[in-house]
Amino acid sequence: MKFEESYKLIKTKFDRMDTSKIDKDFSGVVCITGKDAGYVYLAYIGGRKMIEPVKHDKANIFVTMSDATFEDLINKKIEPFKAFTTGKVKAKGNVFLAISLYKKMKK
Repeated sequence: MKFEESYKLIKTKFDRMDTSKIDKDFSGVVCITGKDAGYVYLAYIGGRKMIEPVKHDKANIFVTMSDATFEDLINKKIEPFKAFTTGKVKAKGNVFLAISLYKKMKK
């Protein structure tokens, strides 16, 4: 999957995400590595969602995975917990918030 497609997919899910029960601001970076790599910056600040295909060094959450792992997650070939515990997905920062946001975006 090309990075542009990955970005559009993340953006669509983030735009649809219900933020009504999010009680604090966050920012995160998803780093997709591999043949067609890129960064996605997501933030929810002051009740406003933001998403851009850029790297941002001051995020609360940093999630890194290969393009192949991203595609496996999207196609449900691997569960997120298994991908994390086997090192296919690496996370730094507020991991619990990352999991919570993933669950909200999954819907």
